[in-house]
Amino acid sequence: MSYNVTKLLNGVRVLTVPMPGRDSAAVMVGVKTGGRYETRKLSGVSHFLEHMLFKGTKNRTTRQIKEDVEGVGGILNAFTGEEVTCYFAKLLKEHYPRALDVLSDMVLNATLPLDEFNREKPVILEEIKMYHDLPSHHAHELMGELLWPGQSLGRSVAGTAESVAKLTRTDMAAYMTRQYQCANILVAVSGTISHAEVVERVQSIYTSRQGKKGLGFVKAESRQTKPRICFHEKKTEQTHFVIGFHALARMHPDRYKLGLLNIILGANMSSRLFDEVREKRGLAYEIKSGVSAYADAGAFTISAGVETVKTELAVRVILKELDKVTRKMVTPGELRRAKDYFMSQVYLGVEDTLDHLLWAGEKLLCANELPNKEDIRRKIEEVTQEEIREVARSLFRTQRLNLAVVGPVNEPMQKAIRKGLVIE
Repeated sequence: MSYNVTKLLNGVRVLTVPMPGRDSAAVMVGVKTGGRYETRKLSGVSHFLEHMLFKGTKNRTTRQIKEDVEGVGGILNAFTGEEVTCYFAKLLKEHYPRALDVLSDMVLNATLPLDEFNREKPVILEEIKMYHDLPSHHAHELMGELLWPGQSLGRSVAGTAESVAKLTRTDMAAYMTRQYQCANILVAVSGTISHAEVVERVQSIYTSRQGKKGLGFVKAESRQTKPRICFHEKKTEQTHFVIGFHALARMHPDRYKLGLLNIILGANMSSRLFDEVREKRGLAYEIKSGVSAYADAGAFTISAGVETVKTELAVRVILKELDKVTRKMVTPGELRRAKDYFMSQVYLGVEDTLDHLLWAGEKLLCANELPNKEDIRRKIEEVTQEEIREVARSLFRTQRLNLAVVGPVNEPMQKAIRKGLVIE
């Protein structure tokens, strides 16, 4: 993989990902800001602002923003995370300058019309309600609060109904002025493109010489000395739960070991948890594990939806599997399959212009580093069975355990679940 990066005098960085032979191109404008950069009062403003950038600029109406990209067959979208907000498009390569202009116009010239702000606020509030109505999603939000109580990292990126209801356009405009600075912006393009041409186009658009950095975030406090549990009683057909542990930061030296452990435990249908919980015991339709990584913190989670009366058994079976991986080394075959799966996902991911761009762009924006397939492969191949066990031992401890449950779990069942929350 070859990448080209140029930093303009005003602080804007330009990344190109050459992908010869593709008919498509992808364009991304990323801003280094998100849920972690918000105060409790402004919780949800990054996500709300992302919506508002589609509501018109000094040069385009809402409809023109969409038609300028979709009108030539492209796709246009955005997402907000804890540490980055990203606007992106994918379209035929000859039209990439159009997408670059549209996305940059949104980031630089959004007008945040008051009437649109007032119209969009109820939409955001309905989105928050929708997430709360999805037990699996709600359980993950509760897990964030357990892992990082009272901290921005533990709050939902969408904010709360209360915080969003109180947001004003003035709040949003001030936040945008503070965070959408040139030094926080990355413009990236992938496909059969010329780096020099892209840089020239970006220079002509981002003419501001202002290079200030926005505000940072408060470092996460991840210390934990005893299990934390949250039961949210709700009348549902299934009970959904998430088991979570503090894990590794984005650039931690052991991150590849954790990635392999995740694959072995619950990242696919060949995993231990899928085999034990679904295939052998029939306790859940969906059972999976996942890794979240941030600048200074991380999380390892396991989630499932089960028949309510089987909740306590399902939790106990999962914890038994976690205990097992801390005691006995994974087999050579498991580790080999995990390594092959990991690298296959890397290679398959970089075949698509948009997927490759988002991967490289987020890595550069958040970690100031670009991915290297061969370096990743070398580090993956170096991981041993013993190292997998050591990572598991460092993470899976009773005092670091967190459990969030959403469903009609009565008091006796809650007591039984609490009693069984032990990793031997």
